[in-house]
Amino acid sequence: MSSIMEPAQEAPPLAIESKRRSIRQFGQGASVMVVLTALANACNYGSNLVFGHVLSTAAYGDFTALIALVTLLAVPTGAAQTVIAERIAVLMAERNYDRVRYLIRYAWAHGVTLALTVGIVYTACIPLVKSALGLQSLGPALALAPLVFVSVLTPVFYGVLQGMERFVVLGALSLVVAGSRIVFGVPWTLAGGGAGGPLFGQALGTIVAIAAAIAVLRSYMLRRGTGAAGAGIRRIPDGRTVAAAGAFVGFAVLSNLDVLLVKLFLPARSAGEYAALVTIEKAIIFLPMAVAIVLVPAAAKARVTEGSSARILRLAALLVSSTIAISALPPLIAPHLVLTVMFGAKYQAATAGVRPIVLAGAALSLLYLLVVYTVAIQDRRWVRLLIGGVLLQVAAISLFHSSPTEVAFAQAFVITSVLVINELLFHPILRGERWLARRLRQNASEQANDPKP
Repeated sequence: MSSIMEPAQEAPPLAIESKRRSIRQFGQGASVMVVLTALANACNYGSNLVFGHVLSTAAYGDFTALIALVTLLAVPTGAAQTVIAERIAVLMAERNYDRVRYLIRYAWAHGVTLALTVGIVYTACIPLVKSALGLQSLGPALALAPLVFVSVLTPVFYGVLQGMERFVVLGALSLVVAGSRIVFGVPWTLAGGGAGGPLFGQALGTIVAIAAAIAVLRSYMLRRGTGAAGAGIRRIPDGRTVAAAGAFVGFAVLSNLDVLLVKLFLPARSAGEYAALVTIEKAIIFLPMAVAIVLVPAAAKARVTEGSSARILRLAALLVSSTIAISALPPLIAPHLVLTVMFGAKYQAATAGVRPIVLAGAALSLLYLLVVYTVAIQDRRWVRLLIGGVLLQVAAISLFHSSPTEVAFAQAFVITSVLVINELLFHPILRGERWLARRLRQNASEQANDPKP
């Protein structure tokens, strides 16, 4: 038996070529998603510019708080998107197309059931939402209802496209949804719809995106009679699904709870100023999310074919860092100019909070990458780190909330702390392959020395 301390044999040429091909495919997919996501981000920037000027400061705060709320409500199927993408990627690699068709119908039926349930519960709670968030009127909360339904359902179709690596289609649909906020939302807002305009506009665009996804996937749609839909409706989440949902819930809370806490702790005008800061933060997160979409099928296939996907994680982290550098540079260099151009002079009081919120956005970008990665490799332990992060976030913002700037510093501290703990205890991004190889050799040595019963 050879010793684990012997130098590793060189990988065969076919294995090396396979790795190079996977890296090329990852880079090409990431490039497509980054370009299309950049266009979608430009649409979001444009809509924020328009709504930041058209809406009052308080109404813009309402809009941002409601967007944060729908993000939290849609989290379970956001996790399902990653789980579906991972399973579809493996089945496509195995050329098991019949199972792919069954899984699509199964997931669709389960998604519709969940969307209806969440939509009905939200509609019943609209008066409570208005009171809890201190909304200026009931209209925006009503306009959010259709967006809640489609936001819960959409990740099912996006997950299938993601697993099939149909990145052009997926990016184009994201662009359609982003553009709809302007195309449909601006006329509604100018007609007196207030913060409900962009919300209803986004819902219409999402409906168009779902219809387009169904058209693209029509050759994979099973007919009735297979029992897939009935099984999907009756499905009870398993341990992996619960852990995946927990990871996405943790991230959604970390990236949105600050907005809701600000609505509780600060007056309406200050909440609107912090909403402007959060918009800058979300713009920084947007491009790295495109890389995370490509990460899922790549990590799933690498885990099956190579036994480890850590190399894919580090490649993705490098690409994410590049996109962060591009999107974060303007607000770091000229925070006052960026805030004024995007939202106008009435938001100048929040200028000091731009740089810390940029740091928070950069940290959230890497954190989201880790969320997607841990779900793709089925690591159920990692969610405990996010639970600790949420507790730290509530404590930090509860103690430090005298101004939007102070909340921005608290948010940056919390997210950075979570990343540091991950680097030390879980899935390191900076320590590289040598550290990972040493850790694997140590584990193998411990197993070899462990006496067998």
